[in-house]
Amino acid sequence: MKQFLLAIASVFLLTSCNFTEEISFNPDGSGEFIMRYDMSEVMKTMEEMGGGKKDDGKEKIKLDSVMYFKDMLVEKSDSIATLSLEEQAELKNLENIVIKMKMDEEAGVFDLGFGSTFTSLKELPEALAKIEEAKKMNSENNSQFGKMGESAVAKASESVFEYVDFTYDGKIFSRFIKENYEIAPEDMETLDAEINEMGDSKEVFEAMTYTLVYNFPKEIKSVTNKNAVISDDKKSVTLKMNFIEMIKSPEAMALDVELED
Repeated sequence: MKQFLLAIASVFLLTSCNFTEEISFNPDGSGEFIMRYDMSEVMKTMEEMGGGKKDDGKEKIKLDSVMYFKDMLVEKSDSIATLSLEEQAELKNLENIVIKMKMDEEAGVFDLGFGSTFTSLKELPEALAKIEEAKKMNSENNSQFGKMGESAVAKASESVFEYVDFTYDGKIFSRFIKENYEIAPEDMETLDAEINEMGDSKEVFEAMTYTLVYNFPKEIKSVTNKNAVISDDKKSVTLKMNFIEMIKSPEAMALDVELED
């Protein structure tokens, strides 16, 4: 599995994926944040790089797993105990991180998610920082993942997310962009240049999407963004946008969701 993930990381540098920002709330205001990456195109590209041949004698990978860092801390307690107190504290700080992976090689499905639970939305910025710290720790041991974080796309998206904020009082949920957001012209030029260097993968890269999915314990009364779609059960709202356009105009994904009493 480790070798397989390393191969995915390498191919990721040559292709694209679609992103989904999902928050699920419990009645008491606690919840879970997950950033999901639809890497089906990565899987497709890997197959094409292999000549597109089907090996009928090889068992196709199919899994649906959830890994909690707190469980890993228990399983690896003996080896963790040999680390410095500072390193142990850093790992302990990540105990609420969760990694979700759903993969069906036969169906061409590959969905990877990093997230964290929170007791209040006020903790979300801290939760997001912990997710980034978990990715950073992984990058230190994996040069390919480190290169992913150095890409112009990754840096541009990080710039946007620094200005994204949320509020939720149990009645109204808001996603908005803080004042004074402005992407530097040179950053956009670098981003455009990186996309132009994608060659045959350029069209796929330009088709990248960013989707918001917010799940609530009560039915939704209204949502301000005209492009948002309320689910049939009225407890979820979805908003999808082209990834590059989202970076250029992040305010287009701002919204207020009002819940029923």
